[in-house]
Amino acid sequence: MIYTPDDLLKLILDTRAVSIWNHSKGPVFWYAANVPGPFYVNTEMVIGKELSERLLREITTIIAETADGPARADRLEKLILDSFKAAPQWQRLIATMADKAKKEYPPGSYDMVSGGERRDWLFSIPFAYVAEIPHLYLFKNGAMFSRHPVKLGQKVLHVSDLINNAASFFDLWQPILEKNKLTCCGNLCVTVRGENGLRRLQDAGQKVASLIAVDVDFFRRLQVANLISRETFEEIESFFASAPGWASKYLIGKPELFDVENCDEKKSFERLKIFVEQDPWKMRSSHEQFFISMKNAIDQRQAKKRA
Repeated sequence: MIYTPDDLLKLILDTRAVSIWNHSKGPVFWYAANVPGPFYVNTEMVIGKELSERLLREITTIIAETADGPARADRLEKLILDSFKAAPQWQRLIATMADKAKKEYPPGSYDMVSGGERRDWLFSIPFAYVAEIPHLYLFKNGAMFSRHPVKLGQKVLHVSDLINNAASFFDLWQPILEKNKLTCCGNLCVTVRGENGLRRLQDAGQKVASLIAVDVDFFRRLQVANLISRETFEEIESFFASAPGWASKYLIGKPELFDVENCDEKKSFERLKIFVEQDPWKMRSSHEQFFISMKNAIDQRQAKKRA
């Protein structure tokens, strides 16, 4: 049994694979591009928050502890497939991906399934298992491994959790495949966020098939299904129309929504610093006092840490 489009909408919202902020309380979400936004995509949570967090921790441990390729693959497959076989919701999702693949990438059009370290493996490994296609591990250090023979010129379907800006594909995964004389025939993912990565892949001649596109129509469908309020949809619609315009209306002038003093050091605080210092949306001239106050708050936090 596969998920219908409406089923997928509810699943993604219920599992918080897509989280929407509360603009009256905050804090705002921070994206890898060092800009804020009103929603965040954590695709791996679609299999369950606790399960995905546990598996990602254990994957990290396996990579650190096991250097031998066959032993590492055995441990990773056992970890993921044992959990997969006990999780009907996850099985149904992979069945939905397999159904999508049959329509977009006919049987015989690819020889192997690749997945990149780490989140991709939550989807690529069970997908390869269900499709009975050899799996190819791609590692961030540039290494590649498969427990099956790899031949020059083979075609690979890359299976991932999310396509955002497609940075991982172009910076890591595609170079590994090209180095080993393999051809990527296309991408299959659970979610596509925005158009940047999708456009980059399409411009490079890469076909993309996804279960869900997290775009303005996605949120419109949520609103029509009464899964989010009209007010929430209108805010997110304004973000897609103009991110700086959204920030001016819902964010700038409200320092409490940034939570400078308590936000996460590794990601949110660093991204906030870059946003304030580099002003990527060119907003300082019209909101100068706010940017000065944010810079002061950032300096105070850093001074406390040094003290």
